[in-house]
This record gives sequence, C-alpha cells and structure tokens, in this order.
Amino acid sequence: MAVEFEPAMWYDATTQCLTPTCPNLDKIWDINPLYSNAGNDVRVVCGLCSNDMTILTATLLDPQPEVV
Repeated sequence: MAVEFEPAMWYDATTQCLTPTCPNLDKIWDINPLYSNAGNDVRVVCGLCSNDMTILTATLLDPQPEVV
C-alpha cells in the first residue's frame, strides 16, 4: 500500500532500500523532516546506490515546522 501525501507538508517518514546489490539493503532509515512538494510524487533516493527507496511510513508533523 502506497503512502498518500498532502501537498506542501512536512512528514516524519521511514524508508528502506530494496536494491539487492546495495550495502543498505533492508536497512530502515528515519527521514525527519521529509517535505511532500506537490503531493504523491515524493521520492527518497539511497545515498549509496542512487536508486529510489521505498517509503514505509509517513506521519504528518503537527505542528508543521516554521519556514523562514
């Protein structure tokens, strides 16, 4: 099941790299904050293999961080 994002919001997310040849395979990473941009086209890229990571969870931050 895909995570659904609201546009222009900040989230606390967990991600996982599922690339079989990557040293980060199956490691779970906490991404906080993660910005949703326009909505459901949110991507997180693995820093080692440069492939997209799977977003496992995303919790809307409340309150939203202040942008200055």
